[in-house]
Amino acid sequence: MRFVKEVCQKKLIEPKDHILLAYSGGPDSTCLLSLLVRLQSKIPFQLSLAHLNHGLRPSAKKDETFVIQVAKKYALPLVLKRVDVRAYARKRRLNLEEAGRELRYHFLEETRKRLGATKIATGHNLDDQAETFLLRLIRGSGPRGLRGILPEIEGKIIRPLIFFRRREIETYLKELKIPFCLDESNFDRRFLRNRLRLELIPLLEERFNPQIVANLARMADILREEEDFLEKIEEEQLSRVIKVEGNDLWLDAKALEKLHPALARRLIRRFLMRLRGDLREISFQEVEAVRRLEPGKKIHLKRGIKLVRLNHFILEEKSWRQLRNYQLNWDGKQTIEIPGLGFKFSGQKIKGDELPPFDDGCRACLSWRKLDFPLLIRTRRPGDRYQPLGSDKPKKLKAVMSSRHIPVNLRPFWPLFISGKEIVWIPGCPINEAFKIQSKKEAIFVIEKL
Repeated sequence: MRFVKEVCQKKLIEPKDHILLAYSGGPDSTCLLSLLVRLQSKIPFQLSLAHLNHGLRPSAKKDETFVIQVAKKYALPLVLKRVDVRAYARKRRLNLEEAGRELRYHFLEETRKRLGATKIATGHNLDDQAETFLLRLIRGSGPRGLRGILPEIEGKIIRPLIFFRRREIETYLKELKIPFCLDESNFDRRFLRNRLRLELIPLLEERFNPQIVANLARMADILREEEDFLEKIEEEQLSRVIKVEGNDLWLDAKALEKLHPALARRLIRRFLMRLRGDLREISFQEVEAVRRLEPGKKIHLKRGIKLVRLNHFILEEKSWRQLRNYQLNWDGKQTIEIPGLGFKFSGQKIKGDELPPFDDGCRACLSWRKLDFPLLIRTRRPGDRYQPLGSDKPKKLKAVMSSRHIPVNLRPFWPLFISGKEIVWIPGCPINEAFKIQSKKEAIFVIEKL
């Protein structure tokens, strides 16, 4: 029997498993129920049923009654629940299909845990796989979405019928005269999936390729295997690109720039997934906009995701606002990094004759004897001013930063190095006149922006 062979080869069901079947009463789940009952003579496992009444169709109550009768016939445990899908969809701003799927899998997982079941079985078949592939292709999904319906998810959800055509399932039920329920909504052509099933796929089979369903399902299988491989590469880069500190997540834009665009986009999606828990409504264009985000710029994505790029890091705007008032004490001996901003500095005491090349943007050379350690690193404050090297009087910090073209959005977070009460250096700006080097014989302290 082909079903037994597929289940055993792929180890979908093993001895001592407790399978919770998502039983709607429709042809697919009814066929699967019959096959699982027969399989119990070959593999010892426990079987329970779960039925969720969505309350969307006039026949929903009739289906519920049918399910109860079937459970009694096979003497199987049954868990029933009724939900208001429309109300849930309105509250979560989902379409009915999305809302129904969320409620269904939440109910199944909740029931699995309560019964102590090891796996949830659903009745998805090969035609469902082909329809899902086309549906996601039409909606513009990438490779991850085109993997379609997975035969197994984390050892918890199994789809034993995913290798069988719908016509095989219908033939099986007809030959054994097994009754089932029909969902009239499956014939409502207002739904895109139904139009694919009733119009597009029959047209493709008739006029282009009679094996189109098998071919689409095979393509989904190929993409799934390639996705598994690419996910391993993602994992290798994950810690280099996505930074975590407490409840805050940062995306290292500098690290992303060194990666192939395809891998960078995948990691951005992973970042967004961590922020919101799913990728619903996140398009390719939005992912690409994040990848190309320039320093000091902001971007607003759907679902209220507001990101900003500060120097080398991309983070949520709410986290960005919390960074405005950092204060760090630095002894000048260890490399210091400013969390969330991607600023990293090193310090070194050298001799005067070892003076490195002049570069205000990434280096400050200061008279060692004039510095009072530890230095304070902080953001700017109202009234901040200092006397830039070569200037005859102090200037407002705002004017100096403006003249040096430091991005406006970055200025509230830009690091200031303070000795005592004096600003000694701001990256990208001249050092303070009072801390300049006056002799090649004196010791020099070099701050280097890494």
